[in-house]
Amino acid sequence: MAGFSTAILALLCLGSGACALFLLWRSRRDREVEERLGALVARSPAVAKPSSPFGSWPDSTRYLPEFARTRLYQAGIELSADRLTAFAFLTFCLWIAISLLFTFFVSTLLVLSVVLVIAAVVDYRARQRMNTLSDAMLGYFDRVRQLLVVGNSLSVALSRATQSSPPIIVQFFSPTMRRIANGAGVTESIGQLADELDLYELRLFGAAVETNLRFGGSLTAILANLIENIRRRAAVMREVRVSTSQIRASAWVLGLLPMIVASVVMVQSPDYVRWFIDNPSGQTLLIYCAVSQVLGAVMMRGVVKSTSY
Repeated sequence: MAGFSTAILALLCLGSGACALFLLWRSRRDREVEERLGALVARSPAVAKPSSPFGSWPDSTRYLPEFARTRLYQAGIELSADRLTAFAFLTFCLWIAISLLFTFFVSTLLVLSVVLVIAAVVDYRARQRMNTLSDAMLGYFDRVRQLLVVGNSLSVALSRATQSSPPIIVQFFSPTMRRIANGAGVTESIGQLADELDLYELRLFGAAVETNLRFGGSLTAILANLIENIRRRAAVMREVRVSTSQIRASAWVLGLLPMIVASVVMVQSPDYVRWFIDNPSGQTLLIYCAVSQVLGAVMMRGVVKSTSY
């Protein structure tokens, strides 16, 4: 009877989390319908009253650290307040449900593992997008330089170069172009974009534009030198990456080997693994192994990054 009651409570927790996601989906659908109706009657979408049940919920995005916001922005993930609150509530309901069905230790370990996996996926996506953007910056700077040579102003050159750029540049530069078109300063807008993306090429470009506007000179010559320096840096980085390929391969092997061995042991000897879950001493050792694995991965990544620059 106790087991049946526990299962019922776990199902109620899962139902609560699913209900939160359903309410979020319905509120977004209703908001889209209101915006479309407002456009049909020639009314601004901002006038439409939001029908979101999460409108009165606290803005949980403000609790995110700055590096997490930057990484999400680099990964192209828009995490609104209601969406983050709904997913946090779903995670909490899943944690309670797993705690009721199994143990507190298993549920905590499982939730932390899922969070770490999601963070790793977001970080990988952000790095891939930043590498793609970095590779496209040379062509973008060259187009800006050519437009400046034929007599365009800096703001016009940036706007036209953005329009004829790859989608990754259009996605990140379009808000900056709108700010400039609405009267914001070119230097401040580029500096803000460089701070948001934390990209080396953009910081150099922002410094070059600021130096030119403050002290004068030929911006086309500065951009030509900037392009040449970025090309040399890219060539050096490719050589360094080839030279450190063995270190990176060793880091992947050392990071994945404990998890592979643990998976094989779990399949071959379930009773042996059960001791780590049920016994308090085994739980302590399992926590120590998990913490050591995370710290080792962070330290190996630091070593690889330090040898790559």
